[in-house]
Amino acid sequence: MDNSVISLVSLAVLFGSMLSGFATFRLTGMRLIPHFVSLILAFIFTLLSLIVSNSIIFYIAILLQILAPLTICSTICNILKTQFQNTGIYSAHLGFMGILLILAFGNLLIS
Repeated sequence: MDNSVISLVSLAVLFGSMLSGFATFRLTGMRLIPHFVSLILAFIFTLLSLIVSNSIIFYIAILLQILAPLTICSTICNILKTQFQNTGIYSAHLGFMGILLILAFGNLLIS
């Protein structure tokens, strides 16, 4: 599989993550701002890596795709411990983050 195909799928997952993350962000407030910023940066650099053929931009995009799911860990674990009844709201976003992490590592290994 070509790297551009994986990057395009990653871009779609990032876009879906931003949409599902917006609801999560609205519920939790400013605690998730580092995660939301990392998602936006990952989206921008992934889009740039599809437009511009530059290996530095490509690897920055992959790095941001790996960091984006990691930035949610400390905040979301705390939220899930205290507000277990709201876990359904976060499930779509956490699913997207898991998919993004696998796609990023796959893209890194194939490149």
